[in-house]
Amino acid sequence: MKDIETVGKLSLEELEAISNDETLLGGDAGANGVIAKLEIAEEAKGKSSRKVYVSWISGIAATFILMLGIGLALQSSRGPKDTFDDPALAYAQVQAVFRQIGSGVQQGRDAVYESEKAISDNVEKTINKIR
Repeated sequence: MKDIETVGKLSLEELEAISNDETLLGGDAGANGVIAKLEIAEEAKGKSSRKVYVSWISGIAATFILMLGIGLALQSSRGPKDTFDDPALAYAQVQAVFRQIGSGVQQGRDAVYESEKAISDNVEKTINKIR
């Protein structure tokens, strides 16, 4: 007969085969051995059922989180809403924005032209001094 540690490492199928074995010792010693093996098998079943329970709960939680993410993504991807009821007012607003952008671009061009002019004048003065 095997010791308790060895029996604890057996699979459920092996334990079932041992319990079905008719060559076990008879009497109280054989009955106690079978009872001990069956108790170990019941403990193993309890542990495996907890693992199954945890894996089911984990799967359900993962599915819920996935569905929540998909719902939020679909809700945010519906596109922009109209902010103007009157198309003429919307067009006027776009024109005002473009005028403001154009003004900024013109200021930048003027600054570049002035710096280019200053650099060009300095280069000419330097060249004239060298001659």
